[in-house]
Amino acid sequence: MAFVWTPDLLCRVRDYPHLLGHMVGKTKLTELHSDWIKLVWDTQPGKHFSLMSHRGAYKTTAITEMGIIYHLLFHPSDRIALIRETYTEAAKTLDTIKKYMESPALKSLFAFAHHKEPFAVRSPEGSVLYSFKRTVTKENSIDAYGINQVPTGSHYDRILCDDIVTINSRLSRACRERVKQGVLEIVTNIIDPGKSCYFVGTPWHYDDAWAMKNDEGKLVIPEALKFRPQDTGILSPQELAEKRSTTTASLFAINYMLDTSVKDEGQIFDEPIYGDWDYTIRPTRIHGHLDAAWDGTCTNALTIMAERPDGKIQAYGKIYPGTFEDCKGDIARECRLRNVRNFHIEKNPDKGMAAGELRKVPGFPTVHPYSESMNKDIKIVAFLKKCWQRIVWDPNTDPNYLNQINDYRPGQDPRDAPDSAASLIRQAIYKGGGPGALYT
Repeated sequence: MAFVWTPDLLCRVRDYPHLLGHMVGKTKLTELHSDWIKLVWDTQPGKHFSLMSHRGAYKTTAITEMGIIYHLLFHPSDRIALIRETYTEAAKTLDTIKKYMESPALKSLFAFAHHKEPFAVRSPEGSVLYSFKRTVTKENSIDAYGINQVPTGSHYDRILCDDIVTINSRLSRACRERVKQGVLEIVTNIIDPGKSCYFVGTPWHYDDAWAMKNDEGKLVIPEALKFRPQDTGILSPQELAEKRSTTTASLFAINYMLDTSVKDEGQIFDEPIYGDWDYTIRPTRIHGHLDAAWDGTCTNALTIMAERPDGKIQAYGKIYPGTFEDCKGDIARECRLRNVRNFHIEKNPDKGMAAGELRKVPGFPTVHPYSESMNKDIKIVAFLKKCWQRIVWDPNTDPNYLNQINDYRPGQDPRDAPDSAASLIRQAIYKGGGPGALYT
């Protein structure tokens, strides 16, 4: 039986747009998210607006996914540009919106509001044109872009920048600068006079795009309206305490208190150096290492390294949640992809059981279990810190892996990634006498 809409029900959706989320199963959205949606999408035309909230507050679900649907329900001919840090993320978010628009509840709502059944006139990857759009333009109802990919000459009524600042801005100065240039291009050359840009997200670094100022000393992205955990009530005190205990003081302040002024004492590692992986290196020189997790409280950290003839160490890392059993198949695939020939793993915690399991995996590299007797923090400083400026990280390295290294402080977990990297340097790069030993 089809749902029967009435003008009163349409007005209720207008007043409480978070109910759009309830129609498609997003029942964790509350009246607070209705306020966010209206704060952003009902901004006076010609005005820009920005909103920050802590991580895990359902910003994208509410403001981007439901917010775009809400806006098109009452402004069917508007052209919306959806911008995220990368095109891949933007297109993925747009795919989610397309799926929601196919739900019976939303289709019947749009049919009632616009007096005809809504459908996608065209829907290639990264864009969609809906039948309720009443104007003919080269732009679609929604177009998805990465922050540096919006073409000059495009014209939109609304531009939404969602999470254009991510963990990558924390790890790379070059990334921060690329995002800043993208924001400048949008606000100066892309958005038309009388139209609006919206910025939604979480800060990651004191010098990221949120803090960018123009030549007059004014913020390029407007001062954000901020919602911290105490403002939303989304995270319980126990959840918030767990977040605080597993992150550094500065990262907790940035991601949850939205405060970029807090500086950590004792930061050991500078920003990583990036460079493409050299696939010409012989497999015998490519080594892997796993810092395995057994009870799910830690993470599994995979490191792959090879010393190059020029003395640089090319490296790749990835974090896997869960236990060793959950990820051993993924680890095997990653080793095959990068031609790993030798694999190192500590045998102390499990008396070599993981090494035995890996040896059973068809095609797995030669496994070299070893006994660990060195203090973890001493090892990280003695090997990883000593070699840090020699390491060239594959740009595809998991940001969560590098973030563990960036946030490393002695005695503070998680230390799985820096421990794995330091262990592999010791076991492979320095084995036999020091740097260059693999080439003797």
